[in-house]
Amino acid sequence: MHRFRLPLALVLSLGLAAACAPISRSPTTVTAGPAVPAVETLTLSAPDGRSVPVLVVAPARPVGVVLFSHGGGTSLAAIRPVIDRLAGEGFAVIAPTHADSIDRPSDQRSTLQAAFATRIGDMATVSGFASSRFAGLPQAALGHSYGALTGLLAGGAFTPMVPGRVEAVKAVVMFSSPGPIPGLSEAPHPLDGVKVPTLLITGTADTVPGFVADPAAHLFYFDRLLPGDHTALVVKGAAHNFMIGADTGSERSWLLVVDFLKARLTGDSRAAARFAAAHSDDQTDVRRR
Repeated sequence: MHRFRLPLALVLSLGLAAACAPISRSPTTVTAGPAVPAVETLTLSAPDGRSVPVLVVAPARPVGVVLFSHGGGTSLAAIRPVIDRLAGEGFAVIAPTHADSIDRPSDQRSTLQAAFATRIGDMATVSGFASSRFAGLPQAALGHSYGALTGLLAGGAFTPMVPGRVEAVKAVVMFSSPGPIPGLSEAPHPLDGVKVPTLLITGTADTVPGFVADPAAHLFYFDRLLPGDHTALVVKGAAHNFMIGADTGSERSWLLVVDFLKARLTGDSRAAARFAAAHSDDQTDVRRR
């Protein structure tokens, strides 16, 4: 996640608004096989008229929906293993290609600053689509780095200054949430609006050269949440992109993510018991608020 100074006028732009606006779709591409999640590519219309490319990966009978926000300036291809894993665990995953993604043509790509508002608009758009396509299923937001901030905004962070809350989002998972952001993080009680359960996962080697020198900075938002249903897992030796690989602690992290989502979205009592029993060990530090 890149540190940047946030223009307030941008925060208040139309990209933040109107989650209920009509959604239009382009022709889709679908692939599927026996017991294989369906893969679908769509173009949705955001409330401000933008076209939002979206990837949908869903099992035949999903138990919930995960709205996935990728990291700043990255690609959905880079985190496809994460999407496939979530779908394999029974969740429909809806992942927009944000305006800052390298998957966008260079003449259509936004800076990270400009994408702040449009990312929030993207999450409102895909949530509205999810409510139609997967009616009645609970929704969670999950993001990596800059996407972790996007997901936390959907969960109510920085309200009312930033109207990014997505009401359908009932839980938030953050991989490597960003550190403090000048112009935003100094707001009084910035996370008091987060009323949904959250799970943060980071590592002791989670640095971003030139932007996040201290791995502890990723705990900034967790440490400022009001006490409630909030958990952080700090994995010893884990780096910024360990979520997509087989690095130290990645498997335990994924087990915790799956149990969190099943417990908080579907009411799975066994998953809830496993999540509650998770504790620190030689490789991981479990913190709760």
